[in-house]
Amino acid sequence: MDTKSLFYHKNIWIIGASDGIGKAVAIALSNLGANLVISARSHDKLLETNRGLKNQAVVVAFDVSQREAFSVAAHSIFATQEINSILYFPGVYEPVALCQLNNEIIDSSIDVNLRSVFTLLQCTLPYLKEHSTCQLAVAASVAGYQGLPNAQPYSATKAAVINLIESLKSEYPMYNIKLINPGFVKTKLTDKNNFDMPALISTERAAKYILAGLLQNNFEIHFPKKFTYILKVIRMMPYKYYFLLIDKYFNPLKK
Repeated sequence: MDTKSLFYHKNIWIIGASDGIGKAVAIALSNLGANLVISARSHDKLLETNRGLKNQAVVVAFDVSQREAFSVAAHSIFATQEINSILYFPGVYEPVALCQLNNEIIDSSIDVNLRSVFTLLQCTLPYLKEHSTCQLAVAASVAGYQGLPNAQPYSATKAAVINLIESLKSEYPMYNIKLINPGFVKTKLTDKNNFDMPALISTERAAKYILAGLLQNNFEIHFPKKFTYILKVIRMMPYKYYFLLIDKYFNPLKK
């Protein structure tokens, strides 16, 4: 498969391109000759991302938690060019025990991790209906496969995103919709963890997995598979054994 030719001169809108996986995907796609629109909340960080791209991107900064700003940005982008793919990566994460949660963490997690995805669908579904070949790929996380200690409300919101994108695909099976569930990827978010992260990979490697998955027919892009398949098996276990395994390997209170 000639990956470069399949992305060359494609118009791709990457939301969440200022850091982490989104930034790595932007760099990888730019190196393959894609025409990018990059978005995130910080205009300065987007300019920094843009300086590292082989082909300069169109920079459209906005806060995904602000519905009106999201709508204005989407309308402007769709009015000026035909987008072939929309990739969505925003997310916030604060590791905290349930007994220590505060409303600021709860509200921020729901606004950025979940409510913004509903806004994304409201802004993009009309475009997808007119451009049925446009691809929409939304990042959740394997943290959404099951409840993990000190991972709320991140794990809960990512579980909701998984459910939401599954529902989207079930309502629109004819559209090219992808769900991205990364395992542990070294970013400023996972740097907050105080436990050993199995199968931790770089953002560059994560970008390779994602680009390969975007070209395949599978609905879910999950990686690295040697880790994510184990999680899928654990999810099917009786709760008695599930909680024993989670407690042994993922409970930071026991480290």
